[in-house]
Amino acid sequence: MYRDVVLDAAERVFGRGGFHNAKMQDVAREAGISLNTLYGTFSSKRDVFEALHEMRGSEFLGQVSAALAEPGNARESLHRGIIAFVDYLIRHPDYFRVDLREGRSWAIGDVEASPAFQAGIANWTDLVRRGVSEGLFYDEDPSVMAVTAFGVMQIQLAAWLAKPEPPDAPQIAELITIALERALCLPG
Repeated sequence: MYRDVVLDAAERVFGRGGFHNAKMQDVAREAGISLNTLYGTFSSKRDVFEALHEMRGSEFLGQVSAALAEPGNARESLHRGIIAFVDYLIRHPDYFRVDLREGRSWAIGDVEASPAFQAGIANWTDLVRRGVSEGLFYDEDPSVMAVTAFGVMQIQLAAWLAKPEPPDAPQIAELITIALERALCLPG
């Protein structure tokens, strides 16, 4: 009953000050529930953290996977995937802050424990393979190129979070598209 309320509150609390600085009391206060109710829903702060990543990761994966699966060539799929990626994280900036603050670097693929992350990398790797087979992408190691794409997107979105007046989602998606086309796509 309280699970979604707690996870929404935890996302804001962890996003503001980081997981390690947050206290369960902060999450309970933000959720508008008692500490006893919170502990009746989750046994520890780590459980809340993992449930948040599971929930958001699954949503994120679903949105990006759907965009990548739409018909079109690999370059068109790349653009749609970037738009979906940017859209999700801009709508959930606190979740993105949690990932950044907790050192979950997509660029080096250090979130092996996350099934959603691994599925996301697999989707982007498949996209790169498709782009290579269509003659649109450089013929490099697809898994390295997929993680490169994640790294570029993470860096661009982290810069967005740091700006007092950030560009809007379409501008960020366009910047990322330009950077990834330079990194992945053959000229022409």
